[in-house]
Amino acid sequence: MNASGFPDALVRGVRGRIPYDSVLRRRWRAAKYRRLKRRLAGPRLLRAFADAYPAAFFVEIGSNDGEQSDHLRPFILSRHWSGIMVEPVPYVFERLQRNYGGIERVVLANLAIADRDGALPFYYAAAPEDRERESLPDWYDGIGSFSRDAVLRHLRDIPDLERRLVCQAVPCLTFESLCQEYGVDRIDLVLSDTEGHDAQIVLGIDLSRHHPRLLIYEHYHLESDERAACRAHVEQCDYATMEEGFDTFCLDLSVDDRLTRAWRQLRPAVPGISIHDPAGVA
Repeated sequence: MNASGFPDALVRGVRGRIPYDSVLRRRWRAAKYRRLKRRLAGPRLLRAFADAYPAAFFVEIGSNDGEQSDHLRPFILSRHWSGIMVEPVPYVFERLQRNYGGIERVVLANLAIADRDGALPFYYAAAPEDRERESLPDWYDGIGSFSRDAVLRHLRDIPDLERRLVCQAVPCLTFESLCQEYGVDRIDLVLSDTEGHDAQIVLGIDLSRHHPRLLIYEHYHLESDERAACRAHVEQCDYATMEEGFDTFCLDLSVDDRLTRAWRQLRPAVPGISIHDPAGVA
């Protein structure tokens, strides 16, 4: 073992190909993240929700390929969950189809959720060449947004992002139109991860009509006033809220069941953070 705590063979193996300090830092961060993940309240809440709702109906907005950093994948595959997965970026949607196309209880929708029906301009990073993938962040294809500025906030990590930027009109539905289109009459869980459009989505859901037991949205890209407005809105609609990391978790506690009791035992392992905070990190 060397001073870093990693086997000497590992260090020797990466020298001369990748700066070994960089590899060690990545591995240290990965190990630290695994330890942290075991303490996170969000995954524990989702496990408690899955136990309470083994046949949940979900709507996931901004599904990416349904595999990369997806909160719901373990439960969609292991439980009898059904639902709708929404992803607007064409080449990412193709991967989503490969991952979930054979699961009949899951509907895949190649569109975006907006404040109106119709086609709207949408910004995303172009599909990379295979040889480029290892040099790009693993979240490269997950930064699509209605906001050009929201996408370009990632220039620090992808210096040539402006050259890669694609603007394409994509089909859009309101949340209500989505429900009508697919005959949705009950929703147990809504998850939104849309690179800064989450406030419009949360505020656009009629929570008196569609009242999922659990609502999760990413607050990381929201301005402070949008972040506060979202949280106030869902709390006025009888949800308890908890921020952890990039996400806000909202649960209806009106039912006195094991899920409510599990929620009351949870504490965030990390505070909620935003890209707009002084210490915010993309």
